Parts: sequence; C-alpha cells; structure tokens
Amino acid sequence: MRKHRKPTKPDLSEPYGGDGGSANSSLPKRVLRGWIACCGAAGLSACSVGPDFTFHETWLPKSYIASPNRGTPTTNEVVEHVDLQQWWRSFRDPQLVSLVGRAIEGNPDIAIALARLQQARAQELVAVGAALPTGDLAAGAGYGSGTDNTRGRVPDTLHSAGNSTGFTHVEETGGLVTAWELDIFGKLRREIEASHLDALAAAKARDAVLVSVIANVARAYVEFRGFQAQIAVVRRSIESARQRLQFVQKRFDQGLTNELDVTLARRQLAAFEAGLAPITGQLQSSEYLIAVLLGQYPETLAKELRTEGPAPRFPARVPIGLPVSLLQRRADIQNAEFELGAATARTGSAIADLFPSVALTSAVGGQGGAHAAPGTSLTPITFIGGIGPALYWPVLDFGTLDARIEVADYRTREALLRYKANVLGAVQEVDQAISGYNTERSRLNNLASARTAAIDAVKLASERYERGLTDFLNVLDAERQQFELEAQYVVSQRIAGVQLVALYKALGGGWERYQAIPFIRRPVPAVAAMARESQGLHPASTVPGFWQIQP
Repeated sequence: MRKHRKPTKPDLSEPYGGDGGSANSSLPKRVLRGWIACCGAAGLSACSVGPDFTFHETWLPKSYIASPNRGTPTTNEVVEHVDLQQWWRSFRDPQLVSLVGRAIEGNPDIAIALARLQQARAQELVAVGAALPTGDLAAGAGYGSGTDNTRGRVPDTLHSAGNSTGFTHVEETGGLVTAWELDIFGKLRREIEASHLDALAAAKARDAVLVSVIANVARAYVEFRGFQAQIAVVRRSIESARQRLQFVQKRFDQGLTNELDVTLARRQLAAFEAGLAPITGQLQSSEYLIAVLLGQYPETLAKELRTEGPAPRFPARVPIGLPVSLLQRRADIQNAEFELGAATARTGSAIADLFPSVALTSAVGGQGGAHAAPGTSLTPITFIGGIGPALYWPVLDFGTLDARIEVADYRTREALLRYKANVLGAVQEVDQAISGYNTERSRLNNLASARTAAIDAVKLASERYERGLTDFLNVLDAERQQFELEAQYVVSQRIAGVQLVALYKALGGGWERYQAIPFIRRPVPAVAAMARESQGLHPASTVPGFWQIQP
C-alpha cells in the first residue's frame, strides 16, 4: 500500500463566510476549492484497507469412510447431487409431515432465531446510515438585563441578569448543521460489509435452528411410535402369559400337572407386567417433547398422538452425496463462514482507525435579538453559514488502536478455527450416522429372522408339552425368548429410525424450501419516528404471526 503523506490540518477556528465576512478573511477560495476537489477525488478512488474476505477452499475427503464403496452394507447410495429439502417425507407418514409443518410455524426457537435475523438486518441499515450525511437542527434563546454602558461589551446576555437598573436583551439563534465523513480508507465500508455478513450469518443460524427442530420432531415422533410398538409387544406378552396361566391352572385343577408349573406361570406374568410401566413413562416423555417442539402444551396433542399408528417406514435407499456437498447443505458451516467474513471485515475497520478521517461539515442559520430600553430598536437577524473539511488523525494513542487490531485479528483466527472445526465435525457426524444406521439395519434384519424362528419354537414346545413329551419350563422359556426377540425387534426398529433421522440431519438440508425473508419496517427520519412513538404506535414488525410460512 502506498504511504500517505500527513496532510496539514487547516485552521477551522472560523466558519467560512461567517458573520457576513468573505472567504478571504479565513481561507482563500482557491484553497477551499482545492480541498473540495481533493476530497472528491479521494472519495472516488477510495480504498479499503485491511484484508479482503474470500470464501475458503476447504479440503474434504472424496468419500465417507462408512460409504458403500468401502465395503459397508449397501443401504446408502453415493451420488453427487442429493435432494434433502423435505427428507422427512421419506418416512411416508402423513402425521409426521403434519407435525413438522406445525413445528415450523409454532416452534419458539425458530421464532427466536428469526428475531435475531431481524436484528441483524436492522443493524445493517444502521451501518449504512452511518456512512450517509447527517443533519441536526439547533436553536437557542437567551434573556438578560444590564446597564447602557455594558451593552456591546458583555458577550453573554445573562452576564448581568441580576442588574435591573438598565435595559433588557433577548437573543435567538437557530440553524442546520450537517456532516459527512468521506470514508477515504474504507472504515465505514468495512462496517457495512461486516454488518451485511452478520445478517447472512444470522440467516444461516436461523436455517440451522430450523434443521435442528425438524430433526428433533422427527426423532421424537419415531421414538413415540417405537415406544407404542414396545407397549403393544408387552401387552401381547401379558395377555399370552395370562392365558398360559389359566391353561396351567386348569391342568393343575384336573391333576394333570404340579403346583410348580402354576408358580412359574405366575412369575412369568408378573415379570411381563412389570416391564410395562417404564415404557409408558418413556412414551409420555416423547409425547411431551413433541408438544413443546410444536410450541404447544402436552394436553393439546394427547388425543391426536394417543391413537396408535404404524411405525414410520424406512426408504429402500438413502442417497448421501459426497462430503464436498456439505459445504452447500450444512447451514452451520455456512453460518461459520459468514461469521469469519464479518470478523475479517472488522479487522479492516480496526486498521482504518490508524489513518486520518476527513469529514465535510457545513452550517447555515441566523442570529438576532431585541433590546428593550429607551431609544433602542430591534437588532437585525444576521445570516451565518459555512462549509469546509475537518480532519481527524490519532497521532498519540499509546498503542490502543494497534491493540484493537490485534484483538480483531485474533477474533478472525478464532472464527477461522471454528469454521474448520464445523467442517471436520460435519464429516465425522455423517460417517458416524452412516455407520450407526447401517449397523442397526443389519441387526434389524437378523432379529427379524430370529423372531420368526422363536415363533416356530413356541409352537413346537407347546405341542410337545400337551403330549407330555417335555416339561412346562421349556414352554415358558420358549415364550420368554419369543417376546424378548419381538421386543428387541421393535427397539431395533426404533433405534434404526433415530439413526436415520441423525443421518438426514448430519447431511444437512431441510431448510431450502423455507427461505421466508422476514419483514422489517422501513426506517423513517427521527422526527417521524418521534411522532410515531409519542402516539404509542408500534411498528408492523412487532405484530406476531407476520412471518408465517407454508410447509
């Protein structure tokens, strides 16, 4: 970067053209024109100091460790382009789709993230406004009294306010003062850039919350249906054990068996009944969680959810895409990247503080008064006006500005490391979810075969017991194994569903169709805002429900 010569600070002790004088009395016209020309040229060719943010090229593996081409079960399909915009529909459960849609509309965490996005967008308008000219109206009045021989020599009209023997003096002043920082070295432009990237980061944070809420609803629903299936298995086992107890009791009454068989049958029934309460508690917890995710109280969904339904079905194949696609699908990665950009821009803003800042200021107004004394008249109004540059250059700060640059630089490094950590964690989450889903699907297939064999074993054991070829303990053991395998099967089915939800969440997506841009009111001048607030009028952006989006 070129070295800038330290400009000479002009004498701004008097306004140009003040008190009715000419510009020659303070600064030659040619110098004034030169300043304006220089400032205009500087503004047109202004540069922004500091580093420029560029999207980072991040190294990613060509494929996932747990993907099918590494020898794992072929339950996933690796493709370059994956459509995960509404992945929850792959479960083919209309109620799940309905719950997700209502969660998007009513979840409080999504509403909070949206409010933060609105804050960031409004802050961007604040940064843009700081780079524009400002104007302030000022007015004042003074009243005083004094003697004739003090008139014209005492500048303060209130200096002799306690003297009541002479004349009284009333003086009024008013005018408009404007200022415009030329932003030669890009400090304000860096702030605008940072606030814009903050708004983009807030939008991606909203998307990340949206994905998390959708995944939590899907997980809670899968668990809810899984617990319902477990309860159904336990109830079937209880009913079967009760019928078996009645059968054994009847045989005991007929003298065909001993009391031990009756006792064993009662023990089996009691054990099955004891397993019902814990699962019921887990079912209620899932129900409560779904209600909270929808922004409702639990009793509002009790009737709807208590109706038993089938467990969500699994898709035949789950396309997972390539690791590089995570950079476009994972909202948390994009959020970290925009935060890195904002931190980089603020580093440039901190560097710009080292350089001179030039502002163009102007003032226009009038001053007048009246004297109330014998033989006096009104003082005519005097026009006051002026325009000129103002230069500020921190030459003695004892290293404070340099320390601020160091702080901004380390914040940028922190943002970069956070971005890299998010990318690394995203790949790890996908690998872990693929492995977990594949493993549980394989276990589910094995349990299905074992469950079928257990049903056949119960039939054979019952037939042999009725013919007197085996004792009752073998029958009870066969029934116990059958219901244990059925319970393990529905538990594995629930876990596989949870792993599939985790896989979809790790892959990203689900936020693309819900890119509703939140409304923020158009800012108005301070006078209009004052009138609005004084009348108790609230801006439209505070009205709840304005951001409704359709699932």
